[in-house]
Amino acid sequence: MRARPHGQAVAGSLNADLSRSLLALLRSTLSQPGHHQRYLCRVTRLSLLALQGKLDCGDLSDDPRFQHPGWQRPLQSRLVQLWQAWQQPLQGWLNALDISEPERANLRWLLDQLSAASSPSNSLLNPQIIAATRQSRGANLRRGARNLLIDQLTGRPLAMPEADTQYRAGHELALSAGEVVLRQPSFELIHYTPATEQQYSKPLLIIPPPINRYYLLDLTPTNSLVQHALQQGIAVYLISWRNPNPSHCNWGLSHYVRACRAALTQVLALSASTQASLLGVCSGGILASLLAGWLQARSRADCLNALSLLITPLDARLQTDLQRLAGNATQQRLRRQVWRQGYLDERSLGSLFTWMKPEQLLWQPAVQRYALGEDLPSSPMHTWSHDNTRLPAQLVEDLLDLLIRDPLGQPGALQLDGERIDLNQVSLPSWHLAAERDHIVPWRNALPAGRLGGDCQFTLCRGGHVQGLLCPPGQARAGYQSAPVDAHDTADSWASRATLTEGSWWSAWTDWLTRRSGTLENAIHPVADPALGPAPGHYVHQL
Repeated sequence: MRARPHGQAVAGSLNADLSRSLLALLRSTLSQPGHHQRYLCRVTRLSLLALQGKLDCGDLSDDPRFQHPGWQRPLQSRLVQLWQAWQQPLQGWLNALDISEPERANLRWLLDQLSAASSPSNSLLNPQIIAATRQSRGANLRRGARNLLIDQLTGRPLAMPEADTQYRAGHELALSAGEVVLRQPSFELIHYTPATEQQYSKPLLIIPPPINRYYLLDLTPTNSLVQHALQQGIAVYLISWRNPNPSHCNWGLSHYVRACRAALTQVLALSASTQASLLGVCSGGILASLLAGWLQARSRADCLNALSLLITPLDARLQTDLQRLAGNATQQRLRRQVWRQGYLDERSLGSLFTWMKPEQLLWQPAVQRYALGEDLPSSPMHTWSHDNTRLPAQLVEDLLDLLIRDPLGQPGALQLDGERIDLNQVSLPSWHLAAERDHIVPWRNALPAGRLGGDCQFTLCRGGHVQGLLCPPGQARAGYQSAPVDAHDTADSWASRATLTEGSWWSAWTDWLTRRSGTLENAIHPVADPALGPAPGHYVHQL
């Protein structure tokens, strides 16, 4: 079993900011007593309606927590209505509080946690739990108690699946053939074997985020963006980041952008091409953008022909859950802790994303494992999502700076290796993807309007942060909106022009990219080097 750090960095850092926000709420009871009384009166009135089963509830038909037909019974139905009664007037009450915006944001996050925790689906009145208890004569509760004890003793809350058990990179996952063609201290560069006899002359370099492993983009043979690009005749190279240790604490944005430059240089040399395109995903998209900006500042951007950014937060000005978790006290304590150990540990990083969507990532698994007594499902996606990596202390500092100071939107506010970055000077054609229900990078944060020069095409797909990415052709209920973006666009003005297309965005992206990838030539196959080894490489297995 893999030993993991305790992961207290993020959780402990939140306490001071939340305490200040709760004190502000307490002061508001003295300064705005009428406002609180009106909220309590309305909640009381709505609760009385709920007890009678007459409350007009919101639609829960898409909520997986309430799909069991037993929720239509009088007791369970009233329980759901009571749960909704205190939440219906909540946003109006919160928005009218006389407190600062950071305090309001912290309270909103805290109330989201309370809403998720107090859901009737987490109680023993959940009809699914009642049915399981009757059917098994209580065996489910005994199994759940045993699971809870084992998980507490082993320090593995919810017994999250390990990356090296049923699904393993190079065996069941990350199966695209290729060779490692460059290994440096911070990354390996993989050149994938062509899937066609001819490939376009201008290759693609994929820059995944330094968070988690790269193989989300090559998850399984039927769900691989890498394979899809190869099948369209695109020459694909990909960076696999090393999992840093304390000696790498000084790896920050500058280091990672230099690593991307080294990978790009190798790609151009191996492909015998003067140009390549970049694909960046999430924080990898930040690295790709900064690399393009640095090359533009050095008058060397002619080595790039196109830029693709998937779920990349170009605009940090809008309120997101990540910013709610980054108050001053949280930042200071987090900085102290990550520099003390040299990195943000993988458990803390996983906890951060769990608490951003607790109803799905915390409470539903808890009900399944501890109340229903069932093992959590094992799948490629579950394995990847819990195969967390560490983040070097300097990179944590730099990412916090991006969230708080928003230097990407201020020409020259960010300096890398002696060059001031101005993304508006980047004239590359670019293709952008965001997801409608993304809770990590809300789609408005990914809109490139006024943030990036050149011709920009923006696509908004159905799904969330991860589900939106995994959308191969033939995916059920897939669809996207798409339209060009100009510098003066807002989210609303873009949406008014966007056209809706049913189906996967993968084909739309590769159609856009192949038109900018040169001519078809005989494919170049990767050369095997025994010292480097085949894909998926060595770094993807590092603990």
